[in-house]
Amino acid sequence: MPSSVSSISELEKHAERLRGELKVPNQNEVFRAAVEAGYLVATADGNFDDAERATLVKAIDILSVGAIIEWEVETLLDECEARARKDGAPKRARAIGAELKKLGSAEAGLLLAAAVALTTKKIDKAEADVLKTVGAGAGIRGEQVLEIVKKAS
Repeated sequence: MPSSVSSISELEKHAERLRGELKVPNQNEVFRAAVEAGYLVATADGNFDDAERATLVKAIDILSVGAIIEWEVETLLDECEARARKDGAPKRARAIGAELKKLGSAEAGLLLAAAVALTTKKIDKAEADVLKTVGAGAGIRGEQVLEIVKKAS
């Protein structure tokens, strides 16, 4: 399992390419939905400690090129946590997929979610299942989701 420091440095190497793929209409809305998907993936194993949260905040900062400042990211993550607690992670994952589809940016959103999730650790089966649920909500088949995850890494 890569450390969060090496994962962040890997993300920094590929950030420009990823940002290029994220140049989509309604970029802010896509980014918010993708951050929630990334949060759900990062928490899929039932473990989300302060170090993982800090890594997620740093990854979002790198990919947003400072468009979202740290306190906004913290607030956004708190909102993600509250929605997941209220509605349940599977329901939120499907809703996020549907939102990304409505925005016309399902692949870009999944790419960002996978990139963010990969900074906290390697994506395991539970986390891949969350990405597949987001993909299903967006009308993207499981094997297409796996291709998007490969592209993120």
